Amino acid sequence: MNTSLYVGIILLIGLVGGKVASKINLPSVTGYILFGLLLGPSFTNIITKETIKSMQFVNEVALGILALSIGAELHRLVFKKFGKTLFLVSLGDELITFSLVTIFTYLLGLQLQLAIVLGVLAMTVSPSGVFSIVKEYGARGEFTKNLLALVAIDNLICIFVFGIVIAVLQGIESMHLGGTTLFILLTIEIALAIILGALGGVSVSYMMNKKPNNNKFLVFLLGLILLNIGIANHFNLSALLINMVKGATIVNLTNKKLILSSTLERIELPIFVLFLTLAGAKLDLSIVGSVGIVGLGYIGGRLLGKVGGSFIFSNFTSLNMRIRKNIGMALTPQAGVAIGLSIIAEQKLPASGGIITGILLTGVIFFEIVGPLLLKQALKNAGEI
Repeated sequence: MNTSLYVGIILLIGLVGGKVASKINLPSVTGYILFGLLLGPSFTNIITKETIKSMQFVNEVALGILALSIGAELHRLVFKKFGKTLFLVSLGDELITFSLVTIFTYLLGLQLQLAIVLGVLAMTVSPSGVFSIVKEYGARGEFTKNLLALVAIDNLICIFVFGIVIAVLQGIESMHLGGTTLFILLTIEIALAIILGALGGVSVSYMMNKKPNNNKFLVFLLGLILLNIGIANHFNLSALLINMVKGATIVNLTNKKLILSSTLERIELPIFVLFLTLAGAKLDLSIVGSVGIVGLGYIGGRLLGKVGGSFIFSNFTSLNMRIRKNIGMALTPQAGVAIGLSIIAEQKLPASGGIITGILLTGVIFFEIVGPLLLKQALKNAGEI
């Protein structure tokens, strides 16, 4: 089949899946993923592994838009009001999640360096899963504001920690390049990503203040997202970090988040349906058996870390009890960002032999299906849907 036929099938089947899910009171995201799973290698193999690889471009665009949306939640007023609280809760769920996943997978037989990488990857939260459900149910309120900001902070911290851990592990494995040199290179890469993101944000802010035509602004915004992704790929920078910084710069320079979000909404749905259905097709159920009990250790450690860590540390804040009890459940979805980072980890640490991705995908199979359900329940418990 040709690419156009594949894209048409994925979009239509994904849309049907979302509709079926909503009919039985499940989030549409779950429908996209499950129907994608049916199309993938685990069942009908209509969407083959080769096809999924050839559509990497879709993943990059979707993650670029998501990163921009995540960054747009990092408004200075949010930090002024919730800053201390958010960082304390984020520190708790990230630290405990990292520790539990690392300890569990190591005790179950994984090499320490690989267990550490998995601990870092477990810190990520799926922005597509969270944002899609929040928009689908029109969730609003203090809980939702805290949640969206926490998703941004959790992923931002993870990207920084991931870069540092990979640099250190590469330094340990490498005989010709020291860890200090790698750390300096990493610092340069992060600095360049921040500079590019800030420059992009300034450019978009300037355009917004000029009150451009809506269609032209959409073209400009999408073009800049693609340009950032292309530059990141060419120079081995983090496209996620660039677009997150760009989003944060825009909302803090213009206070026109509504214009940004309404512009992105015009292209988000078809891209996210394609992205999430493809994410479901990527899930290979045969992996579950090959990684064995270590995969269960990853799932258990991450679940306990996100739920337990958030609850424990939120007790040291002024958050009300309803938020404390439910915020960890809302942080459980995991998908694209974690998969993208796992692929980078495999490239940087070839000695891992695919083990990292195999174990991570086992967790993603669980958290892509169960996570949205927990998130919906958390929003309901918080009284915001």
